[in-house]
This record gives sequence, C-alpha cells and structure tokens, in this order.
Amino acid sequence: MRFSLLTQLALAGAISAAGTGPYSAEWTQDPTAPNHVIYAPSELPAGLRLPVLIWGQGACSFNALTFDAFLKEVASHGVFILSNGTPNGPANPDGMAEASYPNPVLHNEGLDWVTKHAGKGNYSHVDASRLAVAGMSCGGIQAYAVQHDPRVTAIGIFNSGIRNQTEEAMSLADRITKPIFYFIGGPTDIAYPNAERDYTRLAKTTPKWKGNLPVGHGGDYHLENGGEFGVAASNWVKWVLRGDWRSSEYFTGSAPGSAKRTGWDVVFESLEDLKLESWDEE
Repeated sequence: MRFSLLTQLALAGAISAAGTGPYSAEWTQDPTAPNHVIYAPSELPAGLRLPVLIWGQGACSFNALTFDAFLKEVASHGVFILSNGTPNGPANPDGMAEASYPNPVLHNEGLDWVTKHAGKGNYSHVDASRLAVAGMSCGGIQAYAVQHDPRVTAIGIFNSGIRNQTEEAMSLADRITKPIFYFIGGPTDIAYPNAERDYTRLAKTTPKWKGNLPVGHGGDYHLENGGEFGVAASNWVKWVLRGDWRSSEYFTGSAPGSAKRTGWDVVFESLEDLKLESWDEE
C-alpha cells in the first residue's frame, strides 16, 4: 500500500492544536523509549487513568510526528500514545516490503516498554490493562502482526488490510477475537478491497465495526484535529479504552454527529458484547 512522500509531508506539516478533548495534549520523549514519541495530556487531574494506544505510521515510516494533529486529538481524550519512530525520523526503505511481510519490532518494543513502566514513577497514571494497537496503512499491518499478544485488548485498522495474498496470511482475520474497528477511505482507497475481505472473514462473535469515508487512502488526517478520522478515532478510544458508552452511539446510532450522519458508510456486528467499566465520571 503506497503512502507517498508528498502525503507524509502534508501530514507532518499540518497545523497542530492540542486537541478538542478535555485534556490538552502534547508530545514528549523519554530516553528509555528511544524509538517512540509519547503523546499524552500535558496536565493530569488527580486520579485520571490513561489507557494505552500504540500507533504505527503509514509506509512504516520512522517519523513519529507524521500524524501529529490526529494523535494530539486522540490523546486529548485521555489516552497515552506511543507513536512509532522519532521526531521527523526518516522514511522506511523497506516500507513497501513490510506492507506484505510486516516487521512489528516497534510495536513489540512499545508493548514491552509500557509493560515495564505503566503504573510506576512518572507513569503511575498509565494503566496498561487496556491497550490498543493501531496504525495507518503499513502501520495497520504492524498492528495486525501483534494483535495476538495477550497484552492487547483492542485493534484499530486505518486505511489498511492484509496485503499478502497467501491463505496463511489472510487467515489471520479468521482468528481475531478481540474488538476490531476499521477506518477506511472508501472505494478509492488502495486498501479498500483488503479491508473489505478481512472484515468478512472475522468470526460473527468478534465485536467489529467498519466505516468507509470516501476520501481515499490518505484519509483526512491532515485537517485540523485530524479531520473526521480524528473524530472517529477519538470516539473509538473513548469507548474501547475508557469505557464511555456515550461514544458507542457515534458508531451504532444515527443521531446528528454520528458516523452515519457525517459521511461514513457503516457496518457492525456483535458490538453489544463490547462492555467495559467506565473510567470517566458521569
């Protein structure tokens, strides 16, 4: 799945606010996580717990700021994000190959790092009992590659789908049991047929949602606060990580502001089984 340099530059150069959620977000670095950038609320109210999202870039790029506006938006809703790579890191010369044969080393490093640090010291507010893996395009393939890890509780596939056409690779979808949400760019998205096929292979009992917004493979992440993809992803983490049932209405309802009413073509199944204790006050 080709993710052009021009698209990367447009995304990295987007004007980035601190997000629209209740907690203004920023990115920071920690020398103990040299291959990741941390996105998180800049100020933490007492008692706030932050679930975890590990994010992979398009083209499996090493530029952790590629989706800066989008990730700040998601983090501003109370999420601790590890974004693969370094600030303005290089393109990945093996990115196209990894779209078919994923090398999820950075996702695995993120899983190990957060397991070691969550709930301790400067990260006492981080709670890795709820941990999602996700990514855009090639980054989504990386997320697929680690979904079996018992530390992972939810999966987000953005403009992506299994690219390797061998039955062994495609059968991965058959085995997924964790909640999985697809955010795709419609029929002109190069990942569209792969995502459509993957969704149909999921077990009926797997909690799943698929939305197509007709904007193509690049999505609208470059818009302020990550565009409609930012809205969708924020509602996703609020539901599957923070347990906010009000956010479920975005995915399953038809009220103004829902995915259906904002241009997404939506299908879902078994979401009634997606029940979590809320981490937010009513």
